[in-house]
Amino acid sequence: MDVQQHMNTDVKTCTTEETVASAVQIMARHDIGALIVITDDNPVGIFTERDLLKRVVAEGRDPAGTQVGDVMSCVLVTVDAEESVGVAYHIMFRENVRHMPVVKDGRLAGIVSMKDLNRLIDGRFFKTYFNKRDRT
Repeated sequence: MDVQQHMNTDVKTCTTEETVASAVQIMARHDIGALIVITDDNPVGIFTERDLLKRVVAEGRDPAGTQVGDVMSCVLVTVDAEESVGVAYHIMFRENVRHMPVVKDGRLAGIVSMKDLNRLIDGRFFKTYFNKRDRT
């Protein structure tokens, strides 16, 4: 089971120059926890709820006067679209990330969240569990 079968292809993005306030409005409007930060259509980072709390709120920065590029996570942990869901889950767990860009042929193809993978794994486990239980 490939990641590309379960990724979200409607990736929300922002630029490094956008204000944190603007980025948070995008996140709230789409009910998401992360934006891929792009420059010239290339991903250069990720801005997450965790970045907002640790680098903006906790440091007392003004969201309207702070640019995303100053507080984003610059190290992007990615997974190839053809990689297995299990490998993606392991990478996210090992790297302690909740959102991971999916790349195909070196280009941004989608995004997958830990919540997406948990839902998938939980559904498969309980479907199997309850089917076995119902047979006895």
